[in-house]
Amino acid sequence: MNWSGEAEQTLDAFCAMVPEVMRDLARASAHDEGEQLASERGAEEVESDDVVRGWIRTTPPEQRNSLVAVIEDLGFDPEPFADDLQSDEGWGEGDDELS
Repeated sequence: MNWSGEAEQTLDAFCAMVPEVMRDLARASAHDEGEQLASERGAEEVESDDVVRGWIRTTPPEQRNSLVAVIEDLGFDPEPFADDLQSDEGWGEGDDELS
């Protein structure tokens, strides 16, 4: 899948905030999620909004509140991502087994 230049820059900006030891894993997870989101909307190119949503979805729900400031710092309005920020999509699976 193709990536817009802005999407690549957005992913780079998010990854720069991650400790180096975790950066490759964070990049791979957000990259894959961004491509999945673009594919779900029928696009042939990943856009910055896909990257932001992908980053949110690969961030544990208890850490997502801190992403609002990060999203704003990157020049995005967090309002369109409110549902993603409040969702625990992808994080509830298997939790019952740990209880």
